[in-house]
Amino acid sequence: MSFIQSAQTAVKQTERAVEDIVRQLHKEPALILFFSSTIHSFELLTQLFQLKYPSAQIVGVTTTGEIGPDGFSEASLTAQSYGKGFGRLQAVLMDDISKYPIFYRADLIQAAKSIGIQLTKKPAKKDGLAIVFPVGLKAGEEKMLSVVNSIFAYDGFSIFGGTAGDDAKFEATTVSVNGRMTTTGCAVVFMNPSMDFFIKKENIFQGTGKKMKITKADAEKRIVYEIDGKPATKVYANLIAVAERDLTKHWARYPLGRQFNHDFLIASPFQVREAGAIEFYCQVYEGAVIEVLEPKNPLLEMQKTITEFTNTFSELYGVLGCNCILRKLQFQQENVVQSLNKELKALPNLCGFSSYGEQLNKSQLNQTMLLLGFGKLRAE
Repeated sequence: MSFIQSAQTAVKQTERAVEDIVRQLHKEPALILFFSSTIHSFELLTQLFQLKYPSAQIVGVTTTGEIGPDGFSEASLTAQSYGKGFGRLQAVLMDDISKYPIFYRADLIQAAKSIGIQLTKKPAKKDGLAIVFPVGLKAGEEKMLSVVNSIFAYDGFSIFGGTAGDDAKFEATTVSVNGRMTTTGCAVVFMNPSMDFFIKKENIFQGTGKKMKITKADAEKRIVYEIDGKPATKVYANLIAVAERDLTKHWARYPLGRQFNHDFLIASPFQVREAGAIEFYCQVYEGAVIEVLEPKNPLLEMQKTITEFTNTFSELYGVLGCNCILRKLQFQQENVVQSLNKELKALPNLCGFSSYGEQLNKSQLNQTMLLLGFGKLRAE
């Protein structure tokens, strides 16, 4: 039985692209996930997939680069279908995550309960998971994660996701659930699979020992005004030894991180604001001590990640991936995309996209890659 199938097409004409995708997926799936470049009309894609799969649940996301069976791509359409033997699934749309995400709490509770997810007991590894695809540019991911996590009586429920993109235009991002589209909300898919799953986070950065303290910030707006009591851009530029006017050219290679359990939670800068302030892709808190990071060899890290990830399974049926836009840009600048794609081809039925942020359990992350695999785990 084929539980998961993935497809990718570079066809630019939208109707033909959907036909190409449909030929490669399940005939009668329980769930379709599709990820699209802005070269396609997202509204038309949403309509076409609804017509092709009237009995399936369908979730769509705009991207800033796609991931398919052959790895990273641009200006394409990718999709993943989940067969009816995969398990129980329920998608729900949160229509506004920056202002009123709490309004959708009851919908989340109903969706989770409808597929047998227990909300009042301590979660175990096989007790299901949630996939989240929030829109970008609204600074609502942390609020959304807070609401999704709030429906569970205990910590530990697995949440995996990525923020929608718009091919680095930074104008508007869109997600859809069962024909309903939103530029302010989030698609949530609760899964109670009939198989094991495992999530792997890849970090390709390491600490430099150069630390700083955030002394003035607005976490909700994701803006850092001062570091060590001085304008943020000035201190940041000094620590990575570049001119302040050139900071934006270099900060993707030298993001900031907070060490957590022998790893780093990365905060990536988004844009310079007035008076030397910096807006980030995630919340950065006043009083936090953070460290300048530097890159490792991305190819070696990818080889290590895929080896560790695949060795976790005795059988691996399919993989969903979210890769940060800044990693994608780094890979392109270093001309390693083809080499990385050779490694990614080892992952069966791979699908996903490059994102404006990544979500793991309770955290909004930056400059990471998340892989979610379904199959049979090796006995511990």
